[in-house]
Amino acid sequence: MSSFIGLLAQVDVDASSEGLPGADLIQQLLDWAQMIALWASLGSILLGAAMYGLAREGGSYGAASKGKSFALGGVVGAILAGLAPSAVNLLFEAAG
Repeated sequence: MSSFIGLLAQVDVDASSEGLPGADLIQQLLDWAQMIALWASLGSILLGAAMYGLAREGGSYGAASKGKSFALGGVVGAILAGLAPSAVNLLFEAAG
């Protein structure tokens, strides 16, 4: 059993997209996905801010709370979309 675990511990991986068919397409799709996530986050922030302002002035504190949640969700979404590539690279380098 210990020789099997020792055999598994000797695996070495070099992550590279060199020679991968469709690597440019995959990178383009990831870029588009990040841009869509940022646009959606911006829309959520703007919608939430409008909901919050209008509902608060109208006295609907429940809707104002929902607007605040939309705006904060958009902020968190933008942070995650921006940090995702760096976080993946950082974790990959830390593990290697």
